Amino acid sequence: MTDQKSNALHYVTPTAELDVGRPVEWMVDPDHRETILGVTYEFSHTGERKTVWYTANKRRPRKLAVVAVTHLQQFEAS
Repeated sequence: MTDQKSNALHYVTPTAELDVGRPVEWMVDPDHRETILGVTYEFSHTGERKTVWYTANKRRPRKLAVVAVTHLQQFEAS
């Protein structure tokens, strides 16, 4: 342990540099639509898309249905 106190905010990336991923597509089980198999995120700065699979083996399943986001609503916490 050290006696020096570190400023936690010093190590945080500035907000302007964050590349936030927003969900743009959900991949669901076609037989059980409440089961989400994966989500595709689009990143705000780069425009890059990345799919994250929530399956047991973390891979794309053979059967899936894609639900695309056509409109995102923003809500403010009060």
